[in-house]
Amino acid sequence: MTPLVPPEVIQDIYSPDEIALLFDVVRRKGPWRLIAAQHFSTAEEYLAVAGPKNPDLKSRLALSDLLTPTFRSYLGNFGIAYEDEVHDLYFNRKMLDMIKSIHGAKYAAPQSFLFNVRAPAHSYDAGHFDGSSWRGINSNNAPLWLISIMAKSGLFDEWEVKSGQVIAYYYKSDVDGGFTYWPDGPDLPPKRVQAPFWNNGFLTNNEKMFHRGEASGPRDRRNIPDLQLNSLISGEGDDEWVIRNEGTEIARYHDDEMRFLFHYSAHVFDDLADVKRYVEHTDDLSVEKAIVMILDDLKRRGLSVPDSSDPMNDKAFIAALSTAYAMAPAEYPAEAPLDVPTPR
Repeated sequence: MTPLVPPEVIQDIYSPDEIALLFDVVRRKGPWRLIAAQHFSTAEEYLAVAGPKNPDLKSRLALSDLLTPTFRSYLGNFGIAYEDEVHDLYFNRKMLDMIKSIHGAKYAAPQSFLFNVRAPAHSYDAGHFDGSSWRGINSNNAPLWLISIMAKSGLFDEWEVKSGQVIAYYYKSDVDGGFTYWPDGPDLPPKRVQAPFWNNGFLTNNEKMFHRGEASGPRDRRNIPDLQLNSLISGEGDDEWVIRNEGTEIARYHDDEMRFLFHYSAHVFDDLADVKRYVEHTDDLSVEKAIVMILDDLKRRGLSVPDSSDPMNDKAFIAALSTAYAMAPAEYPAEAPLDVPTPR
């Protein structure tokens, strides 16, 4: 998991009017759900994506032990702008050309345009890479844990859809809140960019690089005992954010305590034949084929996996695949250690 080219730090990603538009949409159109609630059902699924290389599964963490107040939604996805206000930003020639430049590609198509809204939080993320796409399989039709296992396995490169990202960060504080990344691979030392951020970030290929957002916000405000999978966040007034459980307020923060990002991703294609293969589905994978290929690979390697009648949801099966294809960063910056969750 090493990017084709190192990430490039970029400045002034959006104009002042574009920043105002983006934050207006995020503030007005909530509430927004936790990232964990959108992608994971169990701790095993989370650990398959963002766990350490050798997680202590005997600790029997529940998903609730790994929750942080990090919320997400999409401004556009799969070639469709979800919000009228951001239509021109979603079909953004500048962004598409930047991402094409990573690969020297001829064609590009907008993919996901998302945002994260993060209250003061620990970071239990041991390092992850963004959800890869292959012809026929992506985060729209496969769980994120399976996509992570597929990428780590290296079995599916001939179906890969190339991509790149432009990521803009907004965090006014210098209390932690940086970005750690492993451009030379997870076994080599990381690099990091320190906060504060405002409209600066990266041109990167995060589907091929381990990275993590570091803990952020006032350290004495990072624990929210009542945080749960159905917690929601919404903007309040001009400069506050409120987290609620079924309408009951459990935490409130000022803008200056919050960390935001806008994450733009595009797929790129080398030539017209590459485009047609993708859009005409002439050489697609299926989830069923991917599972068979993974099991065949493990059998060749002499590794056993428990039989499962429901592999998409079987915690023991998911944990076994995670162990077989274990891959995660080996070290972290002294200034940004990995937070370790404790069972509630």
